[in-house]
Amino acid sequence: MTHPVDDLAAYAAGTLPPPTATRIADHLRGCAPCRADAASWSALATGIRAATAAATPSEAPSFAAVRARLSGPAPAAQRLHRAEAAPEPPPIAAAPVYAPAGPRRWSASARVAWGLLTRQFRVVGWRVWVVAVVVIAAGAGYAGTAPPGLAGDLLSLIVPLVAALAVAAACGADGEAAELVRATPTSTRVLVLARLTLVLAVTVGIGTAASAAVALPRGDLGLAELFVTWFGPLVPLSAISFALAVLWRPEAGVTAATAFWVLRLMAPSQIFDHALAPLLDALWKPGPALLLAAAAVAVATVVLAPLAGRHSLRGAMS
Repeated sequence: MTHPVDDLAAYAAGTLPPPTATRIADHLRGCAPCRADAASWSALATGIRAATAAATPSEAPSFAAVRARLSGPAPAAQRLHRAEAAPEPPPIAAAPVYAPAGPRRWSASARVAWGLLTRQFRVVGWRVWVVAVVVIAAGAGYAGTAPPGLAGDLLSLIVPLVAALAVAAACGADGEAAELVRATPTSTRVLVLARLTLVLAVTVGIGTAASAAVALPRGDLGLAELFVTWFGPLVPLSAISFALAVLWRPEAGVTAATAFWVLRLMAPSQIFDHALAPLLDALWKPGPALLLAAAAVAVATVVLAPLAGRHSLRGAMS
């Protein structure tokens, strides 16, 4: 005897064609094990239908009801076998499609972006932010007592280095276990871009506040001029650190940024080859071409981040 084990679930759901349903019904009359299995499938189907109906808005239009009206009454044999297997399923309403538009849509997007950035702020860790504030504040305090030309040079050495090191450190702030716990199905590129945006925004904000604290009490320094002095080298130095940290490892970004900073610090001396002077001048006083190249490096890093073998940017929104 062949038992229709594979067809019992469809029989209980009432989806078999009438000839097959008739054959299985005849078999169930003389087979107790198959009859018990069919009863189990029927109970399961009834529970699923009830749960689906309870979770679905009742006011939505019923596709099943419309289809039943269009197709007419089912054949008597099919209705009989469906009744034996399980009760008729209740109409399943279609879930309403919600598509916010206009200001509501932008508001929802803004809330998602804000939530992502705030989670990134906490995941990066308080040590990064404390070090950034303390180092830039100390540099600003020293620059406030320096001559006008030296004040800008001091900030141009401190703020870009802090930004580059913070970018590199942020890429390795957490382990994989923390990432699995905190992450949501968010694109790796979105996480990388959010982390870079947050770190640079905070660092630039601290640097701007420090520049204001240095320039405003004095009459011989312009705030805009002081800002440009350190913001120029911040862009390429952070782009180099960001690319190495994400596509390779954070230590590489830290090493590169520190190496460029040391070379710049030693530039006035006779210790190293003066052939590096044009490179350092271009890095610390970048023109439009170098700024565009740095932006291109950052964009390429974001695009290539999922292919770098580092499937996360160490933490995300929860």
